[in-house]
Amino acid sequence: MWPFLAVAFFLIAFFLWAQKRVTQNIIEEILIALEKGHNLILEKSLFLSSSFSLSRFQKILDENRSKITSLETERSQRINEFNETLGGILDGAILLDLRHTVTFANDSADLFFAEGQSLVGRRLESVLDSAHVLEMIDRVKNHEKSEKSEFSLHRKGSHDDFEITATVITDLQQNNEKHILLLFHDVTQIKRTEHMRRDFVANASHELRTPITIIRGFCENLMEEEEINPEQKTLFLQKIHQNTLRLQALIDDLLNLSELEGSENAISPTNNKLSEIILGVEMYLTDKTFVDTDKLTFDLCTEDEAFPFDAVKVAAAVSNLIENAFKYAGDFTQIKVKTSIYEDQGSDWITCSVQDDGVGIPAKDLTRIFERFYVVDKGRSREKGGTGLGLSIVKNIAESHGGHVSATSTLGLGSTFSFTLPINKP
Repeated sequence: MWPFLAVAFFLIAFFLWAQKRVTQNIIEEILIALEKGHNLILEKSLFLSSSFSLSRFQKILDENRSKITSLETERSQRINEFNETLGGILDGAILLDLRHTVTFANDSADLFFAEGQSLVGRRLESVLDSAHVLEMIDRVKNHEKSEKSEFSLHRKGSHDDFEITATVITDLQQNNEKHILLLFHDVTQIKRTEHMRRDFVANASHELRTPITIIRGFCENLMEEEEINPEQKTLFLQKIHQNTLRLQALIDDLLNLSELEGSENAISPTNNKLSEIILGVEMYLTDKTFVDTDKLTFDLCTEDEAFPFDAVKVAAAVSNLIENAFKYAGDFTQIKVKTSIYEDQGSDWITCSVQDDGVGIPAKDLTRIFERFYVVDKGRSREKGGTGLGLSIVKNIAESHGGHVSATSTLGLGSTFSFTLPINKP
């Protein structure tokens, strides 16, 4: 009997050992298949029960593997789409790890903060010297709440304003490490426009208040003084009339400037020749008492064909330049109106210039001469009935046509004011 028990025990031990080996081999094959990412192929073992379905097991593993692969692919696609979206936006976009190292920066961010060089791999502190921004990033990291703020960047004599939004995001890398997304919106031009608007309102209020105050003062004198001699009364009325005309000119210029700057359809182009428009302006100027037509000369180039521009507004620009020359050139002998055509980068352009040989303009004033309400001699401007808006209107008329303005001057030799219009574009 003992031999029989020994044989039975041996057979049972052998079966258990074989079953263990088979199980280990199956698990090993599963691990290898999962690590390499290929389909699992198992052969049915003699030691496994027929009720144990390897095909079902393999099917479940294959389905799970397929789902995992699909999720990984979808995640990679979303990350790529996210990066492409950040790369395509005009605002600056920077991704930081929690150590403030840049892991991604779009072209706008590279241009804003590194003059076009790549920011990737650099610490934010090395390119952005702003304690305010760094403090905001620390708050976002600690509280994981988005924040928005503004900061100014000073570099190489320039001043730029940015609106910055910071937020914490995850799932951008396999390790699910958190990142900080910074979006920079350049608001420099908006800030400058707001500043110009505030200055414009302040200057306009001041310029309107001056003639109104004068008119009111003389009217009160006429009403309160019972005995006013005829000469004094006439003087008061002349002052009232003079300031009324100045007030009307100022309002007209403000309305014209508002139309040019605030309307998308500020101009109504029709086919005309600039030389014909200029000669029409000459006829209009003969009625101006301060215009001496004997000192006005023309050198107009030949225009083979008419081209589209707003004849009324361009005539106003020419008139403004000629009137300004007669009013403010001082002691001059001649004012010359000249046109010329030239080609630049495949386009034809025509320039109209008004040149005088008067006193000239200081260099410090020349750079600001086309600004609204900027005048070189305020007392003389008021005396001549100027509003300080004429040259700004000329600039807006030229730019609304796709052109530009320029001014050159030499003290004691005279000044030249020009505007250029496109004849055709490629």
